[in-house]
Parts: sequence; C-alpha cells; structure tokens
Amino acid sequence: MKISEILEKKDGKIYGVQEDTRLCDVIDELNSKNVGALIVYDSKGGVAGIVSERDIVKKSCSRGKNTEEIPVSQIMTPREKLIVGTPDDTISYAMNVMITKRVRHLPVFTGDKLSGIISIRDIIEIILSQSEEEIRLLKEHIRNPYGINAL
Repeated sequence: MKISEILEKKDGKIYGVQEDTRLCDVIDELNSKNVGALIVYDSKGGVAGIVSERDIVKKSCSRGKNTEEIPVSQIMTPREKLIVGTPDDTISYAMNVMITKRVRHLPVFTGDKLSGIISIRDIIEIILSQSEEEIRLLKEHIRNPYGINAL
C-alpha cells in the first residue's frame, strides 16, 4: 500500500497557520482541529515548515517567554529540515522513516507541491485494518481448509 491511498481516505484538508502566528493561537488551532501538527505557511503561501505538539513542549518553555509573545516561526521545524514523503512511498517505508527519525507527522509532497500530511496514527489504523482482515481470512481457512462448501 502507498501513502497516496492514505491521503485518498483522508478528508483532504491540510491545516496550517502563517509563520507569524502567535504560539498561543497555534495551540488553539491544534486543539480546535484536534490534530497534533500544523503546516506553517510563509507570506507567499509556500510551506515554511511544520509545528507539532512536541515542538511546543520542547522549545517554547525553554525560551522563558509567554506563548503570546512567541511567533510559531521561532519553534517550528523549518522547511529545509523537514522529513517528508511522496505519494508513491509505501506505508512500510513511511513507518520506518517516522520511527527512525522520531517524527509523528509526515508532510507529503508531489514535487514542490504539498499533497497532504499523514500521521503515525494513520499508519497504525491501516496496519490494524490489514491485520484484522488477515486474521479473518486465516480463521476462515482453518474452518474450511479445502474451500469445500458444505451441503
């Protein structure tokens, strides 16, 4: 299975904020959208980076400032440091990248265009669904190993 199949199952919305958005507003946006990360856009509408709950926890308190004083650009992961995927990447590849790079959200790009964002939760849901289907098929095979229909 490929990342493109996960993106097709999602609602297609990509939540984001501008790079000058105050951190307190970023937190409100994360809570209102019930997501763990937001894309950060620059003034021209391009992707400037990503900000996650983890970024907020790790980077905002160490600055000793109020969340109303910090723009998201000071704590986000900038575009040049983003770990990204493509729609053609496999789920296994994406999962491996997310685990080894210790990221929970993976922006997906087609060339320079942002196609979407997937989370480790999206991957877990797919794997769980596939596992449940495999279990169902194995149980069916155990009950009827030769595929013979009973009369």
